Amino acid sequence: MKLKPVILLLSVAAVAVILSFTSVTKLVPDEKGGAIHWYTFGEAVELQNKNPKIIMVDVYTSWCGPCKMMSAYTFGNEIIAKYLNEHFYPVKFDAETWDSVTFNGFVFKNNNPPGTQRPVHDFAISILDGKLSYPSVVFVDSDIKRVQTIVGLHRANEFEPIIKFLGSGDYKSKNFEEFKKTFVGEVK
Repeated sequence: MKLKPVILLLSVAAVAVILSFTSVTKLVPDEKGGAIHWYTFGEAVELQNKNPKIIMVDVYTSWCGPCKMMSAYTFGNEIIAKYLNEHFYPVKFDAETWDSVTFNGFVFKNNNPPGTQRPVHDFAISILDGKLSYPSVVFVDSDIKRVQTIVGLHRANEFEPIIKFLGSGDYKSKNFEEFKKTFVGEVK
């Protein structure tokens, strides 16, 4: 039977993909309360009013495999975690949560009936402009205006120039391609 070589090949390919997301830097667990100090959106807005920084919202779901990989290998990377903690207010938002989000006097809820399969929260719909793709990372400036939305799984070495471009404020004076020409990353 020729099925065994195909299964073996797929298994090897899956392991190779997972290993390609690791880096030589130490990985730290990314869980709520892990290496990254995750805030609620309300907490991040409050903090931003006192000390302006970009809010980074990681919009994910519990069933999303790429979301889990991004949490483990990108947000779990010590260089990424340290930079996010210093230059951003990171928010981890489950797009299917039943918790309410209050912003500017408006309450966002998950208005789906209980038992709905994949019940999308109104806040996720709003912050992603209805383009629901997971993972999505949304960057919001001190005026609570969207600066950038990054869709899909990004390795730590791919994510590093993005956060350093935004976190440094360079996005205000140059484009990303110009920034990348001189960027030297720490993540290998």
